[in-house]
Amino acid sequence: MAPRDYMTIGEVVERLSPSHPDLTISKLRFLEEEGLVNPERTPGGYRKFSKGDLARVELILRLQKEHFLPLAVIGQRLADFDRGKPLPEISQTPAGAPGAVEVSAAEGGRMPLDDTQAQTGIPSSFVRELTEFGLLQITKEEDEPASIDRADLAIVHAAWDLRRFGVEPRHLRMYQTAAEREAVLFQQILMPAARHRTPETKQRLAETLGELQQLTGELKARLLSRALRHAFDDDLG
Repeated sequence: MAPRDYMTIGEVVERLSPSHPDLTISKLRFLEEEGLVNPERTPGGYRKFSKGDLARVELILRLQKEHFLPLAVIGQRLADFDRGKPLPEISQTPAGAPGAVEVSAAEGGRMPLDDTQAQTGIPSSFVRELTEFGLLQITKEEDEPASIDRADLAIVHAAWDLRRFGVEPRHLRMYQTAAEREAVLFQQILMPAARHRTPETKQRLAETLGELQQLTGELKARLLSRALRHAFDDDLG
């Protein structure tokens, strides 16, 4: 039997999961519903993702993750890209697979609150609502406009996307509370090692925090999965 020249939707998720652990089959289907990716179908209706489709999905995910662009803006950028217009966020890799792209790292620093709507497409009123429930912090310095940390734009986008399911900022306070408590726990565990301010100890601290985040993230995902099975036992079978 000749080898397949395409991937299934599950294989795409498995392939991209190491760099995009939040990718799921349902999210990939949603990207297709939004018209951002359009894989071919087998006669039986199964999706056939080509190498170009894979590169396109990875580009979408990186534009979300690294540039905090909403899907509507990503769709516009992809339309320009398909017409041959170069995009500022990406550059062709010199020695990659056809269609492969490289996305530059997101800028750091702060973003004026009044600029969030123009740059993300998300109303600034929604950003302010997130601050009311403790998910964001607005900084106002003398002679400077109110601003938020650019790194927090990922939180803004995640919260905005959750509105599709009826999840509002007031529902998200529990996640902030849980994150603060977890940070205190990590601080208590690692504070003795953190007192030694050498480059080596800082590096080990960063590595340990990364491992703790990965392990506790997996634990929380498993616990939530179990709780959902119990909550929807009759429906999920």
